[in-house]
Amino acid sequence: MLRTTLAGLRAHRLRFLLTSLAILLGVGFIAGTFVLNDTVEAGFAQRVTADAGKVDVAVLPKGSGDPLPAGLLDRIRSLPGVTEAQGIVRGPAPLLGKDGKAVGTLPTTAVSVVTGPLDRTDVVAGTGPGTDDHAAVLDENTAEAQGLRLGDTITVLDSRRRPHAFRLVGLIDTGLDQQLAFTGAVGFTTDTARRMTGAEGYAEIDVKGSGAGLKQAVAAAAGGSYAVRTGAELADELAASAGVDTRLLTVGLLMFGLVAMLVAALVIYNTFTILVAQRTREMALLRCIGATRGQVFSQVLLESAAVGLLASLAGLAAGYGLAALTLTVLGALDAPLPTDAAVTLSPVTAGIALTVGVLVTVGAAVLPARSATRVAPVAALRSEPEERTFRAGRVRMLFAAFFLLAGAGTTGAGAFALPPRGRSRWSSSWPGARSPSWRC
Repeated sequence: MLRTTLAGLRAHRLRFLLTSLAILLGVGFIAGTFVLNDTVEAGFAQRVTADAGKVDVAVLPKGSGDPLPAGLLDRIRSLPGVTEAQGIVRGPAPLLGKDGKAVGTLPTTAVSVVTGPLDRTDVVAGTGPGTDDHAAVLDENTAEAQGLRLGDTITVLDSRRRPHAFRLVGLIDTGLDQQLAFTGAVGFTTDTARRMTGAEGYAEIDVKGSGAGLKQAVAAAAGGSYAVRTGAELADELAASAGVDTRLLTVGLLMFGLVAMLVAALVIYNTFTILVAQRTREMALLRCIGATRGQVFSQVLLESAAVGLLASLAGLAAGYGLAALTLTVLGALDAPLPTDAAVTLSPVTAGIALTVGVLVTVGAAVLPARSATRVAPVAALRSEPEERTFRAGRVRMLFAAFFLLAGAGTTGAGAFALPPRGRSRWSSSWPGARSPSWRC
């Protein structure tokens, strides 16, 4: 029966073209959705959430509480499983413009730029301050508004309103940090940031380590006085604070994939029903030479599994290409999505897409396969032609072409009707982000 099934598939390849196309489209939507979602989440981790994925555990003040003491950082560093811990200093440090006046209505926020595996600063031009206490970085919006370039000298006031000169070595993207996006950011080394802001402690402590109980150990060291978050929880909070939720994008795209798979299931069911009706004499001949009902049932399901697997592989490739094309189009339209992350196909995505494609195909073929088992051996003696050619009417083909063109036109009109954006950076594309004109 296995050889018979494979020979039938080779002999009637065009017979399964409609089924394969339906599966390909459905799996392509689902695979493309997961690939696009993985890529967008990688972009969020890299640029939108200040790469919070690098952090295993973060310690924050509760609400607007007191800063984290320096002694807490020392206790965390001594915990087993902790490989790196850095304190983030943050506080007001007004930047002076070329006219000698403070920039903006609120003081620029000074932040410490750490080095090593916990460096979450997105440097878009130049470099970070490193260990140079006389170097500084600015957010790109402030630098553009003030006409500052790399290599220029900037003047910043410390907590006692004393001016200090620094060499501008880099430009940074503030991501979704609403405070930095509104006030502007100037970055220093940790020691310089503490000296400029007069901060007694840290605004945040980031921890890198291993072990299932790392968060609990850090929470115990904090003594319950501070909020302890994992890197994933920190990323979700940063995104939620700016109204960004990647799950909405995933669910929306998956709905299209599920609808496509539902349509595919209906097409598969109808296709196999027609095929079983067309192969009545073939099934009857198999019964005449000794094939059991179970073998006939298995033959139809095996055909569906083979078609589903091949079409799902093609759909997986189509989904990858669809995700790459979507990101390219979004990049061209300057849409607010992180489109610069590499498009990758994870094993989980491949497994889900192939599993869904095969299961939907086999599931849709169960009822037609059951109908095939009811063909009596005497049907082989009938004189009806084995197959009847199905031809779609001209009216039906015209309607199908009309709706296809209408759908394509509507999709294109909706895509190209998006309002243009003047900037592609996240810091200027989200609500609350500063426009360079605010700083003039």
